[in-house]
Amino acid sequence: MKRILRFALIAIMVAPLSASAQSEERPYIMQNSTCEQKVTPDELYISITVNEKENKGKKSVEELQRTMINRLEALGINVEEALSLNYMGSEITYSTFKRNITPRTSATYMLKLGSAATMQKVIAALEAEGITNIQLVRTNYSKEDEIYRELGAKAMKSAKEEAANLAAAIGQSIGTALSINSNKYSSGNAQPRLYKARNTMLSEVNIDDIADGGPQIEIGKITYTVNVNVKFLLNDK
Repeated sequence: MKRILRFALIAIMVAPLSASAQSEERPYIMQNSTCEQKVTPDELYISITVNEKENKGKKSVEELQRTMINRLEALGINVEEALSLNYMGSEITYSTFKRNITPRTSATYMLKLGSAATMQKVIAALEAEGITNIQLVRTNYSKEDEIYRELGAKAMKSAKEEAANLAAAIGQSIGTALSINSNKYSSGNAQPRLYKARNTMLSEVNIDDIADGGPQIEIGKITYTVNVNVKFLLNDK
């Protein structure tokens, strides 16, 4: 009885190995395909720092903050949703001979915008108020997942068509996909470039002129890419 059970166990262990070996021995064709798409980002994140040091202490951080918020609201921006405080701190400077200590407070905000045109207006409005420490931190596309799904489907179809064409050239056909490997990534979050007249400062640009074909900031497009590597079964006919 023990001998019978031992043989049965050996047969169970050998069966998957045999199936795996047969699978590896089956003829197949490997096909690689890449699809990409460039899109204009619809989420722009800019960092705005208000600093007493920039205006030599003429305005407090609280005053600069109120000015910033007022200007943003005047542009139709929902401050409660789009603006968040990232950092607030103080820097103390002193003179060895004058015995005076001067605190300098600063605050950094993150502002989320939906277009380069709005970003241009924000920069012009704030710089006109002496708030010049403004940087584009990152860009994003809100429908990123949808882009990746579409590109993945296109890459798979392309891989299948190419594999079928190659197999047909030698009188064969492809079967089911034995394995699929895929990679996805994005690139091209370029910094903006300001198109303006030579020697013209941004703070001198009229905000209304920006909407009427004036100096414009160009935001680099984001390139989304999906690469697939597919192993298809190769049939005789």
